[in-house]
Amino acid sequence: MIFGSIRRGTRVSVDNERCEIFGFCEMEAPSTFKIGPDGKLRIRRMVDRDGLDQAISAARLCPKQAIRVKGEGAYDDE
Repeated sequence: MIFGSIRRGTRVSVDNERCEIFGFCEMEAPSTFKIGPDGKLRIRRMVDRDGLDQAISAARLCPKQAIRVKGEGAYDDE
């Protein structure tokens, strides 16, 4: 599931099947990630350039690797 586009080719996605609601992402990037009452990770707003570093940090901290940041300027350029 693609949630936000930071710049051309950069995408943030969340695999809610992998997410176990540890909450590190919400603590690391509270302006971007929120765990909903349904127990699923949500994006609070579109991720902009200012939020890119926080989104990348949150993805790196995720113990289940449920967050992906891919594309130009991302750490996971596959």
